[in-house]
Amino acid sequence: MDVIELQKSIIYGPVNSRRLGRSLGVNLLPTTFKMCSLNCSYCQYGWTSKMTRYGEDYREFFPSVQQVLLALKDALNGHPNDFDYITFSGNGEPTLHPDFSKIVDLVIETKAYLRSNAKTAILSNSTTCGEPRIKEALDKIDLPIMKLDVGNERAFRKVNHGIPPITLESIMEGLKSLNQYTVQSMFIQGVVDNSTDFEVNSWIEKLLELKPMGVQIYSLDRGAASNRLNRVQMERLEQIAELAEKRTGLKVDVF
Repeated sequence: MDVIELQKSIIYGPVNSRRLGRSLGVNLLPTTFKMCSLNCSYCQYGWTSKMTRYGEDYREFFPSVQQVLLALKDALNGHPNDFDYITFSGNGEPTLHPDFSKIVDLVIETKAYLRSNAKTAILSNSTTCGEPRIKEALDKIDLPIMKLDVGNERAFRKVNHGIPPITLESIMEGLKSLNQYTVQSMFIQGVVDNSTDFEVNSWIEKLLELKPMGVQIYSLDRGAASNRLNRVQMERLEQIAELAEKRTGLKVDVF
């Protein structure tokens, strides 16, 4: 399977999501290249073109606040209740947008003004959630879905390839600062394998520390940046979910 093309606009979809129902995507990232603070080997958009922790350094490539709001109003106009979620996602890590916090506030205001019942969600890689302004914004989103794929630094370097000073430890500290969120975890096999008993047990230990609202686990459904990865079969995903539920008491959904 090939990786998918980058989103070419601010608004995309609606997407019929296994997790979010009818989801209207909001891409706050550049449309000509992938920008992220991680370089995950399984990413459906391929390898990261521009790795950074500081979106402000690339402000000229991001859509403006006004462009985001106009695009959202156009999508919702006349159909405010056609969507289950308005989801911040797209070509990389959405919280890298220099005006992310302001955009979250204005999207919530716009949704209320148009009387849309859609909830807000975000798919985030968790690398920025320790920053006060990002944490404040994430706490206003109805469903923050935060990445945690592994339970130790060695696996983090092999799976997620964070740029210094991003580490699993720094991500854990950021997640602990949030009020409520759901953990999202990708399991893969092949040249990198985080589905072994050892890796799963170390991941569960981190869940015990975090105590999120819930957990969502899944495997490859599209192409991946690395062509040496394989999908984890549903039987193994269900085993992982059952073990995690027994040890943590959390609800673990398999997708």
